[in-house]
Amino acid sequence: MLTMLIGGLWHGANWTFVVWGAYHGALLAAYRRFAHWWDPMPPALRQVAMFLAALVGWVFFRSADFSMAWHLLRIMVLPTAGATIPGVGLLVAWMGLAGWWAMRGPNAFDMHASWRFHPGHAFWWAAAMGASLALMAGTGASPFLYFQF
Repeated sequence: MLTMLIGGLWHGANWTFVVWGAYHGALLAAYRRFAHWWDPMPPALRQVAMFLAALVGWVFFRSADFSMAWHLLRIMVLPTAGATIPGVGLLVAWMGLAGWWAMRGPNAFDMHASWRFHPGHAFWWAAAMGASLALMAGTGASPFLYFQF
């Protein structure tokens, strides 16, 4: 917990960073306490739950203040009208498929000498990257995050 709190302070002198560090520290502590319950869950369920839990924490990292964080959290969970992206259904399906494949692939702990490169994997990685770039290009420019500190 202390390491994550210090990590939050290292990123900036703002209470939102402290909350970000405390939140991630609490997630790690909760895992230590409830690993016996968490680990037997199906891997896909654990991955989705952890992704969503981490996503909530990153709102605090990116927010300028708590009112912005609460606003972002509110619009993340409540239906909200907003700008539409043409073909968003296909894009979301494509990115979901690429994400599902990426989560099924080997991680650094699973790789060993017998793991081989597959051209099909490269295609899916390239497709996911292309879809991500297309989505980002359509939303306008955003300065590099660390230039804002």
